[in-house]
Amino acid sequence: MNIEHEEPDSLFAQGEDRRPTWTAGQVASRLGVSESTLRSWHRRYGMEPYSARQGGQRRYNPEDLVRLTRMRELIDRGVRPSAAANLLHGAVALRDVHTAVVVAAKRLDTATCADLLTQTIHRWGVMRTWDRVCRPSLTSVERDQRSDPDCVDDEHALSWSMTVALHRVHRPLRPATVMLACAPGEQHALPVEALAAALAENDVSARVLGAAMPTPALVRAVTSTTPEAVVLWSHRRDPEHHNAASAIAALGTRLIVAGPGWRTAVGGWDQPKSLSNAVTMLCKPDTAEE
Repeated sequence: MNIEHEEPDSLFAQGEDRRPTWTAGQVASRLGVSESTLRSWHRRYGMEPYSARQGGQRRYNPEDLVRLTRMRELIDRGVRPSAAANLLHGAVALRDVHTAVVVAAKRLDTATCADLLTQTIHRWGVMRTWDRVCRPSLTSVERDQRSDPDCVDDEHALSWSMTVALHRVHRPLRPATVMLACAPGEQHALPVEALAAALAENDVSARVLGAAMPTPALVRAVTSTTPEAVVLWSHRRDPEHHNAASAIAALGTRLIVAGPGWRTAVGGWDQPKSLSNAVTMLCKPDTAEE
């Protein structure tokens, strides 16, 4: 929305704040809602303008207009008004984020989906966002896909948005000490991305090799970079995955096997039960989260 060409009733607010302001009627018109709806947002959801009243009227500054525009956009995308307001206030319930993320993914609105996830990671951290938002959202979309196999586009939109949000987590500027990779033929790389981002939050730098790494390439990578630990992800059981793990372990490197594709206590290798458990295994004692 372009507000630069909208003429306010009064060019500048009084006092030191010399920004344009708008009346409730002007804002309602710009948003395409009634003034009664705008008043309802004020009363029910705390979406009052930040600016002071002037002459008995509410006045809206540019930040108010941006915030209310975002409210309207979220509602238009299927988010409940109360949940939309919570998202904008920052007092968000994670179940509301989960709902909003799924709605955005189903609309193939990857920009909104990624932004919601980015904001949630910033507020709650990677591990809580992964457990309380990402995994439930993936489960919801996969459940729908079972009844309608053609809706794979929803899953791809959601996975892409999660990857974008996870990549936005700041990485420590230090040499990587951990290598993360998917087993041969394994295409489910999203958990590896989540682990890399969670480690980054704990100031651990990881080298991510991604999906479907052939065994010879894994061995060459470990030999050339000599990481302190290697995490090998497997979503499904496959004898070749075990062969790849054995080849890495034979190099003397600490091996951690993660994912549902591994049998319990396979090979005697470390096997985390969750994302937080994997982070604890890989972090130094003074940086690992409880």
